[in-house]
Amino acid sequence: MANNLSPSTSIQKALDIINCFTTKHPSLFLEDIVMKVNIPKTTVFRTLVQLEEYGYIKKVILEGKSSYSLGFAFLEKGQLVKSNLGIRELAKSEMLRIREETNLTVQLAIRDHAEAVYIEQFESWRPIRIYPNIGRRAPLYAAACPRVLLAYMDNAEQAILLKGFEFKKFTNTTPIDHETIHNILNEIRRDGFSISKGELFEGTTALAVPIFNPITDEVIASLSIVGMEQDFEQDYENYIDLLQSAAESIANKLNKKDV
Repeated sequence: MANNLSPSTSIQKALDIINCFTTKHPSLFLEDIVMKVNIPKTTVFRTLVQLEEYGYIKKVILEGKSSYSLGFAFLEKGQLVKSNLGIRELAKSEMLRIREETNLTVQLAIRDHAEAVYIEQFESWRPIRIYPNIGRRAPLYAAACPRVLLAYMDNAEQAILLKGFEFKKFTNTTPIDHETIHNILNEIRRDGFSISKGELFEGTTALAVPIFNPITDEVIASLSIVGMEQDFEQDYENYIDLLQSAAESIANKLNKKDV
């Protein structure tokens, strides 16, 4: 069936329908929803079908009629929001431990649309400090920490973002070629970590790993260490092992909080 509604209108109507469900009325028949939203019955039905396809609406048959309620997709997304809100606190001890062992700056970032946002940072005690501050944003295609978030994204969503980026070179080493970035993302998924050299700031090196939501198995944050090139040993394996161990520990803490 063709949809004659504009995307914005369709979204508004979908939200109006979702808002019909409350703790007092967790389940509703089609006629009940039509009365509440004052939208044509055919439009309500079509929107319910679309929401059901994505898991946001659940349909059961009661008394020979279709009854609708909110689907499990809301539970999954709710868990993701809880994880993002609590992860900064839960990651703190692991981040401080990494700084203690490496004397490198440790960062935690989450995704906000097409950008990474650094939500926590513990700086190295070394005198040179040129790293992103808390609240700083960076495009997902640039540098180790943001690119981890892009690499583990749903393939279709990742393709849309890559197509929509207005690529900008922050330094001479910032990759802005679509094919190059795509290959780097595949390597991150294969290897489980990301490395960048001087992509946001000249002379720096960063290593990053994903932190997984223990319930949905989605990547909810990236954990990284960053310093000047000379601060790192040639073999990055020990740093990567340290980051991955910390990321696993943070995920286990999230699981114990039942987020």
